[in-house]
Amino acid sequence: MDADDHPVEVVLKEARRFMVPLYQRKYQWGDKRLEPFWEDVTAKAIEVLEGDAKFEHYMGALILSPVDQGSQIGITPVVQVVDGQQRLTTFQIMLAALREVARHHELADLIEHIDGYLLNVPKSKDSDPLTKFKLNPTPSDRELFHDLIEMTYPEVSKKYRHLYWGRGVPKNTPFPAFRAYHLFYSWIDDFSFYGPDEESEIDLDANAPETVEDAGVELDLVAERLEAILTAMLDRLKLVVITLGENDDAQVIFETLNSQGEPLLAMDLVRNNIFHRAEKQSASVEQLYTKLWTPFDMGWWKEAAPNARPTRPRIDHFLAHTLAAETGEKISMRELYAEYRAFAVPKNKPRFEDVEDELRLIEAYAPLYETLEGRKNEDQTLHWLGRKLAAWQVTTAYPIAMQIGRSDLDHDERRELSELIYSYLVRRAICGLTTKNLNKLFQSLSAEFKTDGPSVDVFRRFFSDRKGDSSRFPDDTEFRRGVLSNNAYAISPRPRLVDILWELEVASRTKLAEHGERPEGLWVEHVLPQSWGKDWPLADGVTVDPASLEQETIVRNAKLHTLGNLTLLSGGLNISSGNKSFKKKKAKFKEHTGLFLNKWFEKHDQWTEAEIEERGVALAMLAIKIWPSLEVVDV
Repeated sequence: MDADDHPVEVVLKEARRFMVPLYQRKYQWGDKRLEPFWEDVTAKAIEVLEGDAKFEHYMGALILSPVDQGSQIGITPVVQVVDGQQRLTTFQIMLAALREVARHHELADLIEHIDGYLLNVPKSKDSDPLTKFKLNPTPSDRELFHDLIEMTYPEVSKKYRHLYWGRGVPKNTPFPAFRAYHLFYSWIDDFSFYGPDEESEIDLDANAPETVEDAGVELDLVAERLEAILTAMLDRLKLVVITLGENDDAQVIFETLNSQGEPLLAMDLVRNNIFHRAEKQSASVEQLYTKLWTPFDMGWWKEAAPNARPTRPRIDHFLAHTLAAETGEKISMRELYAEYRAFAVPKNKPRFEDVEDELRLIEAYAPLYETLEGRKNEDQTLHWLGRKLAAWQVTTAYPIAMQIGRSDLDHDERRELSELIYSYLVRRAICGLTTKNLNKLFQSLSAEFKTDGPSVDVFRRFFSDRKGDSSRFPDDTEFRRGVLSNNAYAISPRPRLVDILWELEVASRTKLAEHGERPEGLWVEHVLPQSWGKDWPLADGVTVDPASLEQETIVRNAKLHTLGNLTLLSGGLNISSGNKSFKKKKAKFKEHTGLFLNKWFEKHDQWTEAEIEERGVALAMLAIKIWPSLEVVDV
């Protein structure tokens, strides 16, 4: 038996046939396997585009058993895929989808390059017509799979149109290989137009624009992104290839590698590495483990982190945030163990004098992470910031939050810094500015904090140099304009908008009012309904058609989704209110809701654009106080 690791390019470039034995399962990978596979590829593609690749990523093992064909001269070698056929098939499907996106953009060189990893050039004595395919799956998958390799995307879509439901392929399709092909095509096409977006969730049935011109993306940029995906797949991803010898029992090896044991977490590997080094230092390993590591063995740490991507146990995310806070550098979740080794033993020279110091550092960060996750509440400011970051699903800010938590700043400055972080998120959302680059931006801020220490002055200086749409901190003028004019209802996910409206609710209360916690199940309500009609006349009593293009309708619709027209209601009251007239809504609000946001409507007899504008101005004044700007306010 021979075992070695190889880039995917080496595995697929060689002229040979990969035969999946009849007894193997048909292709079965669904969304839960495809999504992390795609995330692994795009993570490496982003590194290629940014030119900062640090580690190659291992994608698992491939066990091959050569088939005796006698003389090999003039014949393409054949190997049986004993294990790893699902992974190998996925690479082939993704390459086929990538080729078809390249074909859509008429990138001939890229198409030809990809074909070399999908197809063989038959040799003189090859008699089997299937020799041209690198991979020959089980008979139940063979026709579909070979169609994916040979046919164009429109041809495949036409032949297998019966597998579609609407514009997508259902999750429960009996042909998972076709869904995988459809998803990869959509994801790759989306990546080619919009580039990497590490903050947003993957849309499993995304539909990209139909032409480059539609998205305003230059063809050269599309080609660069597609080539980055190909480079990531072939050069940055590795497989451990195990080639069996004549006397190796393929089935025994297969069963051994596919046993039912739990897979090791990255933190398991870190633990083993730490205590292996502790043994070399003749430290009291058992005592260290009991005192400093046992808490991490609790089940909470192994649960999936609820608001973080990719889906990994909390302990893995904790380690990544700890390394980012300590180094100020970008940390790859996919190479977490390698990242930790590079941190703890840089260039084979230990960072710490002894392992206990190393463990003490990890121990010191643990309560900070637990506070951010809501498990502890010893630091009220950090706990508050954690709840806000959870509502906004922005765990990429955890490293800077942990740096603040570890600092010796006084209470007031810690609170001010935390409020500025929260304000940055809210102001950009209301102003309609992208959250796409938050991971990079917060990593850069973490680097500043690492160098100069966290402080309000460092925070202000950091953002004062950022004037572009991708990263600037909106000032009060832009923020006020956003409250009055922008489509706040487009803020997603919806909990972010609910959080904004709840903060406005709290700020609307008088000093004598009750200050209870936010009720569960609040819905966002349009006071002027989205489907307004004859029950919603203009200020002069004239009724207009919502579908018309008259100026009055355009002005009204421009105000429809602004904050001035939005409020919070219970789910039942929201449904009950529906598209009813303002008079009926006002009566329901008075009877069924005690929120101060809704007391506003009691003093009005009608609800038109003028009233929406008036309420928007009042909310904008509150918003500027709730979410502070970068400007220094003289007291």
